[in-house]
Amino acid sequence: MSKARIIFFLILTLTYTSTKACKYTIREIGFSTLSKVTYVIYRVNEKSSFFPNQLEQNFSESNIKGFGLGLMEDEANPIVRFAIDQKLTLPAYVLAAPDGRMIALAGNSIENSTLYSPVRNQLVLELPEIYATVLLVEGKNGLENQLAQEKVEKTCDRVLNIMPNMPKQVEKGPKMIVISGDEFEQEKVLLWSLGLNTMPDHPTAFVIYGKGRIMGERVDYQNINNDQVYKLLSIIGADCECGLDRKWMLGYQIPLNWPKETRQNLSDILGFDVDNPMVLTEMSRILAIENRVAVDPDGISFEPVVIDLDKEFGDVPEIAHKGDPQTQEESIDTGMMMIYSFIFVVILIIAGAFFVLRRRSN
Repeated sequence: MSKARIIFFLILTLTYTSTKACKYTIREIGFSTLSKVTYVIYRVNEKSSFFPNQLEQNFSESNIKGFGLGLMEDEANPIVRFAIDQKLTLPAYVLAAPDGRMIALAGNSIENSTLYSPVRNQLVLELPEIYATVLLVEGKNGLENQLAQEKVEKTCDRVLNIMPNMPKQVEKGPKMIVISGDEFEQEKVLLWSLGLNTMPDHPTAFVIYGKGRIMGERVDYQNINNDQVYKLLSIIGADCECGLDRKWMLGYQIPLNWPKETRQNLSDILGFDVDNPMVLTEMSRILAIENRVAVDPDGISFEPVVIDLDKEFGDVPEIAHKGDPQTQEESIDTGMMMIYSFIFVVILIIAGAFFVLRRRSN
């Protein structure tokens, strides 16, 4: 290897190391496949345990896998027992969640009823571009529904105002999607995955981010009014090295189709592919750091802290503001020092490499 190539390699390594120092946000981690919540759709038939290849292909870009069961061969299987107890017409289709919950599926197009609904279609379109979604499921009290909507809207505006202070910028702020009682049936699978089998008595909220992940748990009406939605939203914008437990960064997922077009659009927006093996390795390394907070966090604030200096110290010292010449000079000096330091390190590496190569040649 020539001297020029060795020197070029050293400079490239140094530059690559410095550029790889950037971090990911929890929102970006949420788009990855580090933790994939997989649902299973079972086809129960009288004799055959066959699962159609075409149907399996239709689920290939989702977090749902297909599996076939025979009524006679797998009589003791809980899925088969569920189909029998529900008196389902064969072949029957049953969707099972990772925690064992089951729901019977009906309709001519099983993949449509399982994967698609107006709300989930909207989530697939918007989640790559927006900060997060607050899904508000209405209750039976009209006044409570109205007050909950107003509170969530104000919360979304509040988060939008502090987004410029976050580690990385997102083009659009959080949005609210409301599911009314009239829409409950068409969103049956989505709401079942969230633990709602019937319309709740009071408004209930879920914070959804990344690839259809849930931040934290469901937020009841009382906690909607107690700023719990804001606390959960603020966590999403935090740096992934902020010390949170891994389970908070890789929340429970809803059953969702994530087609190639969506993945490509997401890569264009983020500037990197979240499913790239090198990116996944780096994310996994970060999440493997010990001493994370295992308890329910109280939210992460990005709002400026206002301190009453008169109250704290008595005498208010002279403080240079961002636009003051003194502050600008200090900022310029700091930036120049960083540049000089980088150049100095590069020169040292080049000089060291040249010295080693010269000794070897002699």
